[in-house]
Amino acid sequence: MSGLRGAARRVDVLLRLPTRTTTRFLVQRQRFSTGVRLGYPVEGIPEHLDEKEAGVFEKLREGLSPSRLDVKDISGGCGSMYAVEIESPKFRGLTTLKMHREVQGILAEEIKGWHGIQLKTKATPVGEE
Repeated sequence: MSGLRGAARRVDVLLRLPTRTTTRFLVQRQRFSTGVRLGYPVEGIPEHLDEKEAGVFEKLREGLSPSRLDVKDISGGCGSMYAVEIESPKFRGLTTLKMHREVQGILAEEIKGWHGIQLKTKATPVGEE
């Protein structure tokens, strides 16, 4: 009977660990989203982008004429997940869902081969183009 209690304790510990890990992840994620505003004036492709990031950057630049745009491979370099932060005057009057659909429509072919995409979209205020 003591063996069952030990097993039950071990299962209980295993169930608690993901909660702690998830909490740490949420804290890190919150720090990222409240940090310095990402994005670059969209005149050319930033030199620090790798080839795949530059391709995503160029497609979004052509499709949405953004005032700010940042593309980052967050998959560890394999190109399967990207974080995109984009601000465009074409987003004015659109809901967040419609903004995300615009981006996803432009990147439809690329997204087919990805595991995921993290989007942050914003409409450029009038007069800030």
